[in-house]
Amino acid sequence: MPPTLIPRSGRLSIIVSCAFLSLLAGPSDARAEALHDIGPAEYVADLLIAEPEGEAVVIGDMLAGTHDLEDTADHVRDLFSDLGVPFHVYASPSMPYTYEGRAFLSEVAERVGADGLYVHIADGSPRVRTVAVGVDTPVEDVDGLVGARARDEEHSSIETIAEIYVETLLDPALEGWAENPWHVPPRDPLDEEGGDRSSPGLLDPDRPGASADAGLLVGTVGGVLITLAVVRVRVLRRRYRASKEDLPGTGVVVGAVAVAAVLAIGAGAATSGTVLGRSENPASVRRLSSPPHVTSTERIDRIVEGWGDTPLYVDPHVQGDRIGLTRIGAGLEEGTVPVRAALMVQHGSDESAGVPDVLAYALAHTYGEEGVYVVLDVIGGRVGTAFVGARPTGEGFDWSPPDPRDLAVREGVSLAESLDGLADAFGDTVPDPTVEPRVPPEVEERIARSPDVPRGPGPGFLSDGLLPGLFVVGPLLGAALSAAHLFGTRLVRGVVPIRGRRLRAQAEREARRMLEDLERVPNRTPGLSEATAEADVALAALNGDPDDLDLLGVIVLARRARGRLSGTVSRPSVCMLDPLHGPAEGRGRPRHTRRRIPLCAECLRLPEEERVPLLLRIGSRIVFHGTAERVWGRTWYGTREVLERHMVEEERVAR
Repeated sequence: MPPTLIPRSGRLSIIVSCAFLSLLAGPSDARAEALHDIGPAEYVADLLIAEPEGEAVVIGDMLAGTHDLEDTADHVRDLFSDLGVPFHVYASPSMPYTYEGRAFLSEVAERVGADGLYVHIADGSPRVRTVAVGVDTPVEDVDGLVGARARDEEHSSIETIAEIYVETLLDPALEGWAENPWHVPPRDPLDEEGGDRSSPGLLDPDRPGASADAGLLVGTVGGVLITLAVVRVRVLRRRYRASKEDLPGTGVVVGAVAVAAVLAIGAGAATSGTVLGRSENPASVRRLSSPPHVTSTERIDRIVEGWGDTPLYVDPHVQGDRIGLTRIGAGLEEGTVPVRAALMVQHGSDESAGVPDVLAYALAHTYGEEGVYVVLDVIGGRVGTAFVGARPTGEGFDWSPPDPRDLAVREGVSLAESLDGLADAFGDTVPDPTVEPRVPPEVEERIARSPDVPRGPGPGFLSDGLLPGLFVVGPLLGAALSAAHLFGTRLVRGVVPIRGRRLRAQAEREARRMLEDLERVPNRTPGLSEATAEADVALAALNGDPDDLDLLGVIVLARRARGRLSGTVSRPSVCMLDPLHGPAEGRGRPRHTRRRIPLCAECLRLPEEERVPLLLRIGSRIVFHGTAERVWGRTWYGTREVLERHMVEEERVAR
């Protein structure tokens, strides 16, 4: 069957886009209007163009709550590389009212302007859409065949659909299936020897001996942990016999026993036949315990950046006529208290679990200025708010965002018409410096969410598995590992995932506000001389090819200088766990060191094991922001020792 062809107007699209971008240097109103004109197809096309040519894979940031975006993209890219043709793959949540089949992909392909396969995968749905440009592939048949084979899967994940897609295209029987699509074979047919190509997993309760094997594995791991703990305690106590302060003792052994017990219970439950609930991305959920309490900051940084031009941000995935949105944004600036709004498409798999209040809190914490922060969820019809230095005096507002499933909206009712009255809804808001954004209860519920309690272990778990592993195999293996350790090997300790943030944009924004405050205050303002000195250091760092640690220092100094001018900073301090948290309120131990360091109020309330330090990528290294190798860490950002301009400049020259 011939491929679906798309007119090759990509080069013209790129030229038009370049001319359009050149207009952004014009008046601010024109630029704000232009920002609102970016729709789903143009946005996705820009993302694909930024990927490697011919191997473009983009996992939408609305999946940041359930997927590791980079790992998933790499996996999908590896799978599609077997096809031997250029490909452009975009994955998103299953949202049928946002992406309308091949029409959406055709527009994306036209904007990208390159040959190859254009594929849209919807997470959680067996449906896949394909458009081919300049390649000979029977794509009209592949979509239906992939969907038919994916319906038998328990969960149609992005990776599963990608695997089925590639397997289907490479199968030599594809043309025969296309002639008789009602008799598509299952995904895993029997091989030539008559055996099943897929093998059951270790914890599959239906596999013979699964319980005993799982028990042996867990018992061995538990025995190794306990042996290593006992050896470590004895070696350290013998090595530091003269001073036993802070040496590990029975707590380490008890901890190892507890870990072994938890592993045993978990493995027993997993082999009992109970199906555990599908959880969120564990790597991202660990970030929820620290502000801004979301699993990813990609969309948040994009919204904050958009607010630099207009207080109304419209997500590129929102559909509708966007003419007149500049007028709505101007109305938000006219009130006593500034209102910043974001019209969003939210989903349960995004960084805030689809809860507008959580996203509004994260935006308020990240932006950090007084005002009202409003998130309008187009799909769910919900509104989330966060107040900083302001409070409403009335009962709130009864406005709701337009629903794209509404026929009138889909036929072209402008977004500006649906947003009329948004500014008036917050007209009763008054300034109140005592108001701080409150952490939504959904955050704690999300952290505490756990799967159903399973039944007990299967037969053979204890006698044939756990006990031999715990008392025989585990101790022998632990002793061998301990001996290897004592002869020079070191156990590799994992690092905390880096919290990606756009530090440069944030540093430039804070420096600009600092300079505006310095120009505005009278000459006899208390703290002016200290603020000026800190501003001098911050600008020296910002103007001298800064890395991420320099940008972090600029943010801290700029905020402190502004605090001195406003009278809110009397004794400089900073949270050394994460300087972006703000001033320190006391001292405590983080989990990465036993030294007590200044911590903010929120970090002080966290248990020690949950105090995760901020790590930054400096060149090819991942380092703790407070490293003593840099002047920022040695001086605690100027709060422990004097930090002067020449110190920053000399360090830059030395690098």
